[in-house]
Amino acid sequence: MFSLSNLNTAAIANTFKNSQLNASLEKLSSGSRINRAADDSAGLQIATRLASSRSAHSQINRNLNDGISYAQTADTGLQESAALLQRMRVLAVQAQNGINSDSDRAALNKEFNQLKNAVNAIAFNTEVFNRLPLVDDNDLLSSYVSSLDDVFTAGQTTSMESGLRSIAYIPAGSKGISINLDSFGADDDIQVFKTNGEHVIGTPLSDGAWGVNGINNANDIEDSFFLETNGYQPSATYDDSNLSTSGVSTHNGATFTFSGDGHPGTYLESLTIDETSEPLIISVVGNGYFNITVGWDSIGTQGSNPFSLGGVNITDSNQLGVGTEYISLDKTPATMTTLGIETTSLETQTSAEDALARIDSALEEIGESRAYYGAKINQMYSAYKQNAIMNENVSAASSRITDTDYAQETARLTQSQIVEQASVSLLAQSKQNDGQVLELLNASAQ
Repeated sequence: MFSLSNLNTAAIANTFKNSQLNASLEKLSSGSRINRAADDSAGLQIATRLASSRSAHSQINRNLNDGISYAQTADTGLQESAALLQRMRVLAVQAQNGINSDSDRAALNKEFNQLKNAVNAIAFNTEVFNRLPLVDDNDLLSSYVSSLDDVFTAGQTTSMESGLRSIAYIPAGSKGISINLDSFGADDDIQVFKTNGEHVIGTPLSDGAWGVNGINNANDIEDSFFLETNGYQPSATYDDSNLSTSGVSTHNGATFTFSGDGHPGTYLESLTIDETSEPLIISVVGNGYFNITVGWDSIGTQGSNPFSLGGVNITDSNQLGVGTEYISLDKTPATMTTLGIETTSLETQTSAEDALARIDSALEEIGESRAYYGAKINQMYSAYKQNAIMNENVSAASSRITDTDYAQETARLTQSQIVEQASVSLLAQSKQNDGQVLELLNASAQ
């Protein structure tokens, strides 16, 4: 005969088996052996670390794919630049032929200059992920000098003070630039420079506008004016071999129309530029005040400074508690200036020979840069494969810890179901026996 104690024990056992049954059902349905800390606290801690490592490896491989795209884009730009240099080399060899007249060399030189401008265009327009891999940071100008559209409002007149400073820069790719200056009788003159110190538009250093500021020769301007804070390269040297003081001039594909100093008689100056192929620095040198009105059709993209400068570090690996390692992708400059071909020409047989030597040097530099990117691409592919293998191993380790053993859990589920059914039958039988005893007692009482 079953006692009340036996019934309670059976009920408790049934509740326990129900919890086991539910746990088995949860593990089978989720596929995970550890669904909460109580299932396996140590295993949960290990699994959490493995999950962090697994997600990091997945993101690292996405980062490496971005790095490979960056390097491939840069290499494609260099490939095009190399093709242009090869054509320039052919023209240089042709210009050395003594059968060519001066007019023949002039015709060759026109194509030669256009190809140089195209090299610059490739360098400044090869962009990937908001970066310019083929343009040196110095070519984008110093952060100390603001873009033309940041300093001026198009069509509005601004009053400024002249002196030894850069008032604005014009980014490469700017179009339809117009500058009008009224110095009110003072000797304030427009000056246009390149970042390497080449004087393109303005007045010679012998002019009084420079003298009042203590500039009398090349050494003075290099020491006092060619400063990083004025937007110049650290290695900038003064060059006025192509200086235009008035009239129409062409420089590296850009056409300048300058009214000139105009003294005596007028203190009004005007300058127009059709399109810039490289950044230019604008200054107004003198010792007075002036009104300036600036306009433009469009400002090059560097004007809003959207580009991230410097080299790129691509995530190579990451370990918990250790940190992140990187694959560095340095810039490989490919402009006319950095390749050393900016001043080359085919005007004479001698200059053609010099151009040939510089082009050969530029081709060698581009070849080295392409080899550099090729090596980096292979390095990133190798890192990608390594991360993929590590991710697979980590996933397998995590799976062995957290995944449900379906055979084991299925057996436990079946066992729990059998025990549950037996417990239910036991409780039902117990209630039936209790009913029979009550009937016997009632019959005896009658």
